[in-house]
Amino acid sequence: MKEEGINIIIPKKKLIIAVDGPSASGKGTVAKIIAEYFQINYLDTGLLYRALAFKTLKNCKTASLKNALRFVNGLTEDDLSDPQLRQQKFGEIASKLAKEKQIRDELLVFQRNFPMQSNGAVLDGRDIGSVVFPEAQIKLFVTADLSIRALRRQKDMEKMGQNISLGEVRASLKARDLRDMNRAIAPLVCLKDATVVDTSNIPFGSLKKEIIEIVEKKYKSLSLGSSE
Repeated sequence: MKEEGINIIIPKKKLIIAVDGPSASGKGTVAKIIAEYFQINYLDTGLLYRALAFKTLKNCKTASLKNALRFVNGLTEDDLSDPQLRQQKFGEIASKLAKEKQIRDELLVFQRNFPMQSNGAVLDGRDIGSVVFPEAQIKLFVTADLSIRALRRQKDMEKMGQNISLGEVRASLKARDLRDMNRAIAPLVCLKDATVVDTSNIPFGSLKKEIIEIVEKKYKSLSLGSSE
């Protein structure tokens, strides 16, 4: 494969790469590495819930389920580009909305339609491999130590002008993890058929090399299997 990246195409079948993991684990970075190197489309599904929270609060006093349902069908990819979506308050509201079956069902349609625009896609979230695309040919579960994740999130927030203590960020992430893992609908799980990637203490260059090798190896096994 060429260093500048290649186009992966599986005849008569879309290639779906599912990247799941908790907040600030690095799953977005991993998904972007895959999308850029292999030249396939990328969707950060968490932004859908953040965008819904943002749009609801922009038009209503509260982001209740009733209010959110008014806007869930109108979301487009353009709604996912606002940098304000990364603010902590929208992440917390997004986590609460994500527990609602009606919301998840509506956004599931958006997510499943996304790869149909091209030869496939890489999607990151918390239930991509388990619910959105259980048939995904390649599944990764990205994780990292809570303390490292908290430090990453704090730095991201500082860049946006939000000054929150490391302890507060850590507590927020821990609470988010518990909500995500224990919700009745589409909980965060590490699937048996997913390759675990721990980003705790790995430089970007090494991470990129590892991810590319993992995907190339899995894609090669898919290609060999389809030719038999």
